[in-house]
Amino acid sequence: MSLPHAILGLLTYQPMTGYDLKQVFDSSINHFWSAHQSQIYRELAALESKGQVTSQIEPQEGRPDRKVYSITGNGKQELQSWLGQFPAVISQPHRNELLVRIFFASRLPLAELKFQLQRFLREQQQLLESYQLIADRTIREHPEIPGYPDERFYWGLALKRGIAVTEADIRWAEECIREIEAREGHIAGAESGAAEHRQDDTDADRERKAGNQEGSEEQ
Repeated sequence: MSLPHAILGLLTYQPMTGYDLKQVFDSSINHFWSAHQSQIYRELAALESKGQVTSQIEPQEGRPDRKVYSITGNGKQELQSWLGQFPAVISQPHRNELLVRIFFASRLPLAELKFQLQRFLREQQQLLESYQLIADRTIREHPEIPGYPDERFYWGLALKRGIAVTEADIRWAEECIREIEAREGHIAGAESGAAEHRQDDTDADRERKAGNQEGSEEQ
């Protein structure tokens, strides 16, 4: 997916300012394609230079003027063409910095790795809650869009993947934390056993020394 086509798609619903587009991004497709405000403005300028969007200044009393963007016929054609041209390989390359860190985590204390996984778990739980809000507020309660009566159905399909992936991440993190805790218990048990063994050796040495000393005194 590309940001310009996401912008074109959103502008098919209604004309919007760059700020409006950012708000829509954050409340709808942010779970699979995020964008910074500066990126949106940059892409809007590029789309306008290609004739795929137009802008109109709307004066506001006591406030800065609004620059409202609308999709053009050329922009609609570009969006439709892009939608119909799927790549040869649909699956996208996956990069995950957390997994790189875990791959080499033998260099870290187990407690540190568990702490970071607990952080990740909380983040994913919060993300899942936000998806539920999107499902309830953005999809179920959204009024029907003129010209796109089935739009909410397709929004739901995209959201289902976000929910499924996040739920899987939560299960994975919980399982990793359980395994780390079990390993911590095993290591603690082994260290305790080793300490007891060392103590037994020390007591035996003391007994031998005491026995040797008593033998010397008797002689």
